[in-house]
Parts: sequence; structure tokens; C-alpha cells
Amino acid sequence: MSTLRTNPRLLCTFSALQMSLFPMAILTVYFRQDIGMSLREIFLLQGAFGLVMALFEFPSGYLADRIGYRRTLIISSILNAMGWSIYVRADSIEHILLAEIVLGVGISLISGTDSALLYESLQETKQESEFGVWTGRVKFFGQLGEGTAAIVAGLLYAYWHRSPFVLEVLIWVVNLGVAWKLVEPARHRPPLQENWKQIKGMVRHVAVDNLRLRAVVLITIALGMASFVPVWTIQLYATDAGISATWLGLIWAAANYSVAFGSLYSTRISQAIGMQRMLLFCILLIAAGYAGMGLVHTAWGVGFYFLLTFMRGLNGPTLHHEEQRRIPSSDRAGFVSMRSLIFRCFFLVLGPLVGLNMDRFGQHPVLLVVGAGLVIAAGAAMMMMRSSGALNGGYAEGPDSA
Repeated sequence: MSTLRTNPRLLCTFSALQMSLFPMAILTVYFRQDIGMSLREIFLLQGAFGLVMALFEFPSGYLADRIGYRRTLIISSILNAMGWSIYVRADSIEHILLAEIVLGVGISLISGTDSALLYESLQETKQESEFGVWTGRVKFFGQLGEGTAAIVAGLLYAYWHRSPFVLEVLIWVVNLGVAWKLVEPARHRPPLQENWKQIKGMVRHVAVDNLRLRAVVLITIALGMASFVPVWTIQLYATDAGISATWLGLIWAAANYSVAFGSLYSTRISQAIGMQRMLLFCILLIAAGYAGMGLVHTAWGVGFYFLLTFMRGLNGPTLHHEEQRRIPSSDRAGFVSMRSLIFRCFFLVLGPLVGLNMDRFGQHPVLLVVGAGLVIAAGAAMMMMRSSGALNGGYAEGPDSA
């Protein structure tokens, strides 16, 4: 029988299945060879997917706080199974666009909901101090699933081009069963009324009232952006450096495994050296990663990318714990989704600028400039954390009252 104490393990399973994205490693090839899409159409499609995610990012978390986390993850699993089912039979750009819209809504429903459910479950069972550890485990199994899926995706695609999509449908049917077994915490749910007033109050809480939360949100976005930008360039970076395309799946897998191990040891390292030193180490990893990728023009430059992916795993659980401790229970998923929305909006501005300049000047000089800018942004956010008192006390400090 499922209880609140089983929720953390179930969420690890949910994350592992959610991130086992078998089609991702072959998706661009599938678009071009099976659907007949041009690169322009592929980028437009991904832009549409990003727009859907941005539009539904905050409303999904806001809704989850009001209808329940378990119910939201069940709905998400159904939508994801539907979206990949459309892919199985897709034979036109219109079908792909429909699938991406359904998947965009389905994935956005998970944003903030899973971490809010984890925190509330641990808090209600008097294990709140273990949130960072469990976040690391959830991230570990998720990245492990994504890395392993990338390795076998090519073999599945060679056997039958649509087999990765069929397997993905089955994955989400199983995940529906996992979501069904989750237990909803006994928490206060805000009413579905005066929504605009509640939303304005949440925005004000982050932007004005709670300086510590604002500082945590800003450094989370800065560090996240540092690892997210190269995700969209690493395949071209590797092939331009002379690495065969057959190795791209292994590079993708290695990147995910480095995130996984960083996540697994995040809390342990933070507790051993302190959060301030850990964040400073993350900023140094950003500097080294971007400098290496920018200055090295051989295949060895790819190795510096793994510094950024390890950094992504290392900071995540620690900062997410700090974030959860500083947001009110009634709107927990909504606040996390708001931060994700801000992140996506930043990337919608930064991403095209980075791509445009890489087309004009090449990847290496642009990576050096972007890396320097992100190091400065992360350093400034860390100074804000220090001045606001968010770095004082680490895990021992209680939740914000403001």
C-alpha cells in the first residue's frame, strides 16, 4: 500500500521513466528523413514547442497547487502518452506540430509539481532535511534514464524508424501507473478564485518582498543557463572538431551521466564545504568549461563541456532545497513554475542571439563571450545571496518568514 513515505521512491521511478526519451537522440534525423522537414522547419517547430512550454509553464504549477499534485501528474502522463502516440503515426509537419503541442502541455504540467510533491511529502513525514538528498536521487535516476536511452536509440531506429516512439508511448503508460500510486499530502489548497490577485501576490513576493528567494532564483537561473546554452550547440561543436556523428549518442549519454553523479553528491559536498564555497566552485567550473570550449579547436574541447554538465548536477539539489524552504506551501508548485518560466523567457531572448552570432563569427569566440557574461551574472547573483543573508546557515536555517 502506498503512503507518503513511498512518494520519494515513486518520484525517482517517475523521473527515470520521464527522462528515458528514446526518440531524442534520433529526432532531428527522423524529422529530415522520415517527415521531409528542412532545418528551417525543424527550428521553427522547436520554437513552437518552446512557446507552448513558456505559455503553460506558470499556469500549470499554479493549477497543480489547486487541483492536487497527484492528479496533475496523472493528467500529464496521459497527455505525454497521447503526444508520443501521435508521433507513431505522424506523416506530416502538421501531425508533428500537434504532437509537440500536446507534449508541451504534458511536460509543463510536471514543472514544479514533482518537486513540490516531494517537498510536501518529506515535510509531512518529518524528513524535510532530506529534500536535497532525494532531489539528487530523483535527478540521478532521471539523467541515468536519459543517458541510457540515448545509447540504445540508434539501434532502435535502425531496427524500425518508429520503434523509439512506440517504446516512448509504453514508457508513459507505465508512468501513468506510477503517478496513480502517488499519495497526495494533506496540505491547504488555495481556492480557484481571485486568481489574478493571487498571481500578482506571488510575483510581488519573489520580486519585492522576499529578497532571499529572489537571490536564490537569480543564481539558479544563471547557473542553469550556463549549462543549457551549450546543449544546443555541442553536437555541431563535436562534428566541427572532427568527431564522427556515430559518437554523438555516447557524448549525450556521458553528459547525462555527469549530471547524474553531480546531483547524487550535491548535498554531501554542500554540507562538507558549505554552500558558498560550492557555488563558487560551480562558477569556476563555468569559467573553465567555456574557456576550454572556446580556446580548444580539437576534439578535446568536448571534454570541457562535461565540466558544465557536472556543474548542472552539482548545484541543482542544493539550490532547489533552498528555494523550497523559502516559498509558501500553498503555492509551492506555482513558485517553482514561475522560476522555470523566467528561465525560459531569458533563453528565448539569449538563445537566438547566441545562434545568430555563432552563424556570423563561429562557435569558439561566441562561447568565450557568453561564458564571461554568465560568470559575471552568476557572481553578481551570488553577491546578492550573500547581502540578503541567503548564504547564512545553509540547511540549518529555517524557512523565510517574509
